[in-house]
Amino acid sequence: MSRKPLLLEKWDFIVLLGESGGGKGTLVQNILRYWLPELWTASMGEIFRQKAKEDEELKDLTEKGILVSNDKATEIFREFALKNTPGLIDGFPRNRGQAIDLIRFAKENDWRILVVDINCRIETIIARLLARKRADDNLNIVYKRHTAHKELHPAVMEEIRTRPDLFDIISLDGNHHSEIVFTSFLLSVLRLVDMLYFYDMSDIKTTFAVQNDETTINPAINRWVCGFLQSIQRKLT
Repeated sequence: MSRKPLLLEKWDFIVLLGESGGGKGTLVQNILRYWLPELWTASMGEIFRQKAKEDEELKDLTEKGILVSNDKATEIFREFALKNTPGLIDGFPRNRGQAIDLIRFAKENDWRILVVDINCRIETIIARLLARKRADDNLNIVYKRHTAHKELHPAVMEEIRTRPDLFDIISLDGNHHSEIVFTSFLLSVLRLVDMLYFYDMSDIKTTFAVQNDETTINPAINRWVCGFLQSIQRKLT
């Protein structure tokens, strides 16, 4: 299968971590809207929900907010990642075993992966989830997922941080407005860009402009930074 150029000549893939309701989906929407409109993306939760339509056991686990087995989660991740490179997946890895599987996968395929970790207060998460009115977002399931995340996620990040040869990490505060979170994400990406691109910016085409209906500067910043990143990516094609 032919593959597209690496993201900024650096990353084969992006994994997006954080709790349901923490802003992962909105961040993906902004990445597609502003920066990488043709990026292949998927949510592990959405993949599970689609597969659950034909799998009663998986349906029961999904409705109860219970995590599927590591083997099944890793199988689904590998299948998507190998077919969609570079791409992005939301919700993998979720525990230490899956993190070790991700490390093994990155080594086997000689990949470098950008890990985006979004942290968010439970109060913010509850407000967002109740507002979207999805069947698996009742309070019992929300707290069960939150407790599992608090218990499992530190070990995930501990494993990932031991391998700076395979991963770059961006940590975000998901409590803010989505445009502010996206600005923080882009500025972090910009810090990771190879400095060689900054020495000759004569062919960089990007504009800074605030639109009439905008009440903050962040959308303008986001368009401006993404214009710079897109110019770099075009050089690689």
